[in-house]
Amino acid sequence: MKRHHYAWTICAAGTLLIFITMGAVSNGFSVYLPYIRDVYGMTNAETSTLVTMRLLVAFFCLLMIGRYYDRLDLRLGMTMAAAFGGLAFIIYSLAHSFPGFAIGAAVSGLAYGFGSMVPVSILMSRWFDEHKALAISICSAGSGLGSVILPPVITGLVSTFSMSAVFLMEGIFILICTVLIYIFIRNYPVDLGLTRLGENREMLHVKAAESLKPRPDKAPITKSVLIIALIGCFFMGAQGNPGIMHLPALYTSAGFTPVFAATLMSIVGAALTVGKLIYGELTDKFGGFRSSLLFCIILIAGNGLCSLSGVGCAALSLVAVALLGIGYSVSTIGPSIWAGDLSSEFEFSKIIKNFQISYSLGALITASLPGILADHFSGSYVPAFIMFTAMTILATVLIALSYIKRK
Repeated sequence: MKRHHYAWTICAAGTLLIFITMGAVSNGFSVYLPYIRDVYGMTNAETSTLVTMRLLVAFFCLLMIGRYYDRLDLRLGMTMAAAFGGLAFIIYSLAHSFPGFAIGAAVSGLAYGFGSMVPVSILMSRWFDEHKALAISICSAGSGLGSVILPPVITGLVSTFSMSAVFLMEGIFILICTVLIYIFIRNYPVDLGLTRLGENREMLHVKAAESLKPRPDKAPITKSVLIIALIGCFFMGAQGNPGIMHLPALYTSAGFTPVFAATLMSIVGAALTVGKLIYGELTDKFGGFRSSLLFCIILIAGNGLCSLSGVGCAALSLVAVALLGIGYSVSTIGPSIWAGDLSSEFEFSKIIKNFQISYSLGALITASLPGILADHFSGSYVPAFIMFTAMTILATVLIALSYIKRK
C-alpha cells in the first residue's frame, strides 16, 4: 500500500485557507449583501462599497505581502490571514450601521489580501515536485466550496436567527478552522524530514550541484508582453470578484426569491470547484493558452446569459450561473498559470505578484460600480453584467495577444 505523502495534508490546509479567505470572506459574504441592505436600511451603493472596502485593503496587502511573509513565514502568516477572516465576521456581528460594516469589510480585506493564492502557490511549489498544478487547482477550489456550502447554510440560519447571531457563528467557525491551519501547515518538507512529492532523494545532491551552474530557461518576459498581460489581468479582475459578489443582488432585483438566489450561488460554487480541477488538468495536457481560451469563452457566455436575468426564466438562470461558475475558474487560477507560462523561472514569484496586484486593482476599481449603476437604473444590476461581459471579451483578447507575442 502506497504511503500517504504529507504534501497532500499541506494541500488540504491550503484548501481550507482559501475556503476562508476567498470562499467565506468574499464569495460567501455576497449572500449577506441583500439582507444587509434590507435589514439595516442601506442603499445598493453602500453595500457595494463594502466590497470596495475589502478590495481596497486587500490591494494594499498585496503590495506588502512580500514583507509580511518575510517577517512571519508562510505558516504563521497564513494562520493570521485566516484569523483576520474570523475577526471580520465577529465585527459584523456587532455592527448595526454602515460604518461598523465598513470596519468589518476592511478587516476582511486583510484576510483576502494576505491569504490569497500567492502564499498558497508558493507553499505548493515547496511541497510538490509532481502534480503541482493539480495541487494549486485543488487549493483554489476552496473558494468554490465556500460558494457551494455557505449560501444555503447562511440562508437557513438567517431565517431562524438574527443577522448578528449568524455572523457570530461564522466567525467562531472560522477561528476553529484557523487553529487547524496552524496545526497542519509546515513551511518546508525538511521540517518533517521529507522531500517534495515526487522528488527523488538520491538525486538531490546532483540537483544541488547543477543549481550552481547556469540553467537553460525561457528568456525574461519582454516589457510589451508584460504590459499586455497586466492589462488583461486588470480586466479579468474587474469582472471577476465584483461579478460573483453581486450575483444574488442581480437575481433578487430581477424578481427571484432570496432562496433561489442562494441556490444559484451554490450552483456557481459547485461549477467553480469542478471547473478549477478541469482547468488544471487541461492546462497540464494542452497548455495554458488553449485551456485559458476555452474557459474565457465559457466565461463570456456566462456573463452574457446573466445579462438576460430580467427575462425571468429560471431555466435560463440555471444555465447562466453554471457556465459562469465554470468560467470563473480562469479568473482565479488564470493569473498563476499565465505567470508560469509567460515568465522565466527566476521571474515567477515577482510576475505572479504583479499579476495578482493588477487583478486586484481591477476588482477594486469596479467593485462599487454595480451598486451605483443599480441605483441609477431603478435597482437593476443587468447593466453591470453587460459591462462585465465586455470586460471579459477585452481580457480574453489581451491574454491571447500576450501568449502570441511571447511565442
